[in-house]
Amino acid sequence: MPDFKGPSPFITYALGNIRQPVGHGATAPEIGDVTAIIKQDGSESRSQIYSEYVAGRLAALVGVPVAVGVFVAHSRGLRYASLKIAEVGFTLADIEHEHASEVASRYPVEAAKLAVFDAWVCNADRAGNLRANIAESTDNLMVGLDHGGSLLSVADTINSALERLNTVDWPPAHMFQRMLSRHLVEPVVARIQGIVDDAIDDACVLSGTVGSVMLPDQAMLAEAIKWRRNSLIEIVERCLYPAG
Repeated sequence: MPDFKGPSPFITYALGNIRQPVGHGATAPEIGDVTAIIKQDGSESRSQIYSEYVAGRLAALVGVPVAVGVFVAHSRGLRYASLKIAEVGFTLADIEHEHASEVASRYPVEAAKLAVFDAWVCNADRAGNLRANIAESTDNLMVGLDHGGSLLSVADTINSALERLNTVDWPPAHMFQRMLSRHLVEPVVARIQGIVDDAIDDACVLSGTVGSVMLPDQAMLAEAIKWRRNSLIEIVERCLYPAG
């Protein structure tokens, strides 16, 4: 594949066309709408909103390129809004397994960050939740999406999720398995292992209950994420470089 690697564009988000000036500041402020995908907890994933939000906070600690998301108020309860990525001058494709090798080749550093992060937060659902520019272009952008299948949503119940989080055997595989150079993976592992306990606590333990995820659940997740940080070398080895 030709080498189109160049400076990565910033991740930007889709802006609505209707805007209204407000105030007279030097920044010419306007009231406007940013397009988002709105999500909520469901019967099959009662911890999705919390897991999506916390995964984004943990990704920021690692420097992983993922779509930003925020809590939004709704008359029927708390929701999660994942901001929609803007595509200006280039097109992002939804990446499935068949394009994994192509993406790992074009985005080796970003793919290594994302794969190690997924191993840390127990995300076995990356294929289809990744967008990247794979066209012949100098615009190189790869963004991870949708972390509702990680953390406390990695199983049907919180207790089952905590069991999986506290084992080195999960996730069992990754779409970039055996595709990443160890010399790119090892610095990401070291970066995560350098994250202090307080930072993990701040990312995982919020100011109150989120959906069905109460503060004790959040505290147990923080402890599980610390354990996975300490066990990350073995987790990554099993997930990305399995024997056989």
